[in-house]
Amino acid sequence: MQVPLVEMALQPVPSDMMLDSVADYLGEDGLWDVDRLASWLPAEVLQKMTAVAVDPLSTKKDRIFWTGSSNVRFSTKSAYLLANPPHHDPRHLMWKKIWRLPVPERVRCFAWLVCLGKIATNQLRFSRKCAPSSSCYPCEDAAETICHVLRDCPPAVFFWSRHVPAADQQAFFSASTGNWLQKNLLKEEVMVAEVSWNAFFSIAIWCLWKNRCTGCFKGVTATLSAPSLSHSIMHRVNLWHKAWSAPSIVPGKPRMIQEERVESIGWLAPPRGWMKLNVDGASAGNPGIAGAGGLIRDDQGRWIAGFVAKIGETSAALAELWAIRHGLDIAWRRRCTSLIVESDSQLAIQLIKDRQDPIHPYAGILMSIRRLLSQDWLVNIVHTYREGNRAADWLSKHSLVYPYGVRELFDPPRDLCRVLQEDNQGVSFERRIVVQRDR
Repeated sequence: MQVPLVEMALQPVPSDMMLDSVADYLGEDGLWDVDRLASWLPAEVLQKMTAVAVDPLSTKKDRIFWTGSSNVRFSTKSAYLLANPPHHDPRHLMWKKIWRLPVPERVRCFAWLVCLGKIATNQLRFSRKCAPSSSCYPCEDAAETICHVLRDCPPAVFFWSRHVPAADQQAFFSASTGNWLQKNLLKEEVMVAEVSWNAFFSIAIWCLWKNRCTGCFKGVTATLSAPSLSHSIMHRVNLWHKAWSAPSIVPGKPRMIQEERVESIGWLAPPRGWMKLNVDGASAGNPGIAGAGGLIRDDQGRWIAGFVAKIGETSAALAELWAIRHGLDIAWRRRCTSLIVESDSQLAIQLIKDRQDPIHPYAGILMSIRRLLSQDWLVNIVHTYREGNRAADWLSKHSLVYPYGVRELFDPPRDLCRVLQEDNQGVSFERRIVVQRDR
């Protein structure tokens, strides 16, 4: 629960301070005046407070924020979740797998209902007085449970015994309903007809249920025989797999696939006449004690300036934004008129490029960054991988040992010189990169 700062004060606050505003505790650089605040607030409060960015030039009025949601806007969903916190559900991973299966939507929905125990078996219908008996239509002497109709009924046994490896059949047919569903819907590595096992399994149980429903509504004689049913299931598996693998026929919406490739990544000097600013943020805990670091080099790889900054307690994403903000500030003061900024945080770069809501949690620092970018200079912010950002990564981690504040480095730290030398020599490292392409 959030309370006013005055209620967390270490000592009684004088009446003449009660009307102080935020601006009274900010320096000219927009950073908090920690020395003034330290005697009034506990250290843990001060650490969280100093990580909050305030735009000192903003003329916007104060707004009310809703802390129950990530976008600080009120919604009935966020209010419900606050009143009814979700408990850990061991089936959460299974839900994620089900809704990502490469199968038709009706098959996903059916698998979800099966896991919830909500399909209308005769046992369920009989318990609700909607059926004269709980027996399975073909078997008569066995209750029609979920496990019976999808695994233990003769047509299902015929099918599964031909597709489950002999060494796994005892465990397959003896597992409880919950364990049986969970194990098979999470199993991806085994392929049947070039289809992952969990996709194959979900299609098969849907077909078995469909055949059962035909018997209920049209009579047992209308159902497929066990061999015909097995053939029908494999036909659908192949048909749907081909349809899913085919290129999209919707104009403007190509179906994307992911593939991995190995690339050599290293630091590259900027073009002639340009400077390069590499920045990085670090948070010990996310959220936790956070810091930022960065350095500016010319087109020969020579050190121009660097910095370390102890931020306070915050998330890694905000630490990355602080790193960009501090780096831009130093670069502007150094009169770097043509600047390339490299960060290994795609999230931070996207936040800067997107048009954010004025009440976004990071609105203050984003506004400060955009104001720096609007100055009379050329700045290009791009993403790099950690292998090409090693010097800034070293500085951001090193910043955590400093007290709060920004410290400009006129010379590189001795322990960083080896990394700088390797960057200048073009040392690179292999990295597996996931890329998307059209089918």
